[in-house]
Amino acid sequence: MTTSNAAGVVPGNRAPFQPVYAWFVVIVLALANCVSFIDRLILSLLVQPIKADLGISDTAFSLLAGAAFAIFYCGMGLVIARWADRYSRKWIITSGVTLWCLMTSLAGTARSYAQLFLYRVGVGVGEATLSPSAYSMLAGYFPPQRLALAIGIFSAGVTAGTGMAFLLGGAMIGWVFAQGPITLPLLGELGGWRLVMVLVGALGLPIAVLMLFVKEPPRPAGFTRSSVAEVWTHFRNNLPRYGYVFAGYGTTSVTAFAVMTWTPALYQRQYGASIPEAAVVIGTVALVGGLLGAFSGGWLSDRLESRGDRHAKLRVLCGCGIGLLLPGIVAPLMPTMLSHAAVIFFTFFFGSAATGPAGAYVQSITPEAMRAQFGAMYQFSLVLVGATLGPFLVGFTTDYVFADEQKVGWSLALTSLIANPIATWLLWRAFKETRGQP
Repeated sequence: MTTSNAAGVVPGNRAPFQPVYAWFVVIVLALANCVSFIDRLILSLLVQPIKADLGISDTAFSLLAGAAFAIFYCGMGLVIARWADRYSRKWIITSGVTLWCLMTSLAGTARSYAQLFLYRVGVGVGEATLSPSAYSMLAGYFPPQRLALAIGIFSAGVTAGTGMAFLLGGAMIGWVFAQGPITLPLLGELGGWRLVMVLVGALGLPIAVLMLFVKEPPRPAGFTRSSVAEVWTHFRNNLPRYGYVFAGYGTTSVTAFAVMTWTPALYQRQYGASIPEAAVVIGTVALVGGLLGAFSGGWLSDRLESRGDRHAKLRVLCGCGIGLLLPGIVAPLMPTMLSHAAVIFFTFFFGSAATGPAGAYVQSITPEAMRAQFGAMYQFSLVLVGATLGPFLVGFTTDYVFADEQKVGWSLALTSLIANPIATWLLWRAFKETRGQP
């Protein structure tokens, strides 16, 4: 049976810290995270051609971008996380990368909404292997006072992937649409958005090869596998620690996924940009803001903790919640695309800055034998709430409240106005509830 100390952590006997190799693992996992978000978000650049081809509404598209992926991502994530706490995390991730890349490519062959929906489900199942296993691996490679930056850099793959999805995707879309249909072995004649999906999926497969050079970190001495009952008992005994962080950070992701999914459409509809123009602007903002935020949040959290601040992770996380409060509300109301980009920069910066402290905090209060499972719960709150509600609320509001696709900016602002204050309050409560605890 797994036992924990006052903070809910099993110290164990950690293998000697090897910084060079540990950071190599971070880079490989961050690249995998980057590829996962390229595959996940490429659809957001293809809203208009997919809608026209399949004859669907904004609401139906939002289900492709969110629910089809998120529900199965979260459901399978909990199952896969139990495997990751028992078996090789390296091989689980390698298999997942291969699966989600193949599903992305096969999405380009879909001839109906139902087929495309099912392939998006496959992408979600494949990507469910990554984060819980990666969090657990990184917690095995890094000591607690260095973990926030490591997880922050891994999580920077999210915003790097967002930026690359837009930058690379925009360039690829321009080239593919200019070429016209081509014939591929086994897949037949493909063009337009379908060819884009096939190519994007194929570009991620080399990451599966890179994973072959990652070593499975050793489990600590005395490691024992946890039962479901033990996981539930630990969660229940530490509910204030986990609950507010899961709920608060999950709610911040409502705006994040809404912005990532619908900003390209906003730029096309509200500001008259072409797909490549929209992709360059939002891709640059996501890439720069996200990378700066990931480094800043992880670095500040680790620095404060190394100086004796026991609650540094939650202190930084709470500050990020405050920083996220206004940009998502204000940006869609700006008069030009560039002024929108200047404001929405802070959504990417503070959102990315929160990822390292949030993920590291969850790992720091979790016993070794449960880390992947609690990483999955963390992702459950992040993805099921954010990836499902964020895109859906914008699409539904545009279709049924404003009944005008040109009002997508108002839908984005309204979604942020509802979600952001709730998220800020929850993260403040997370910090308040744990200040008196060791």
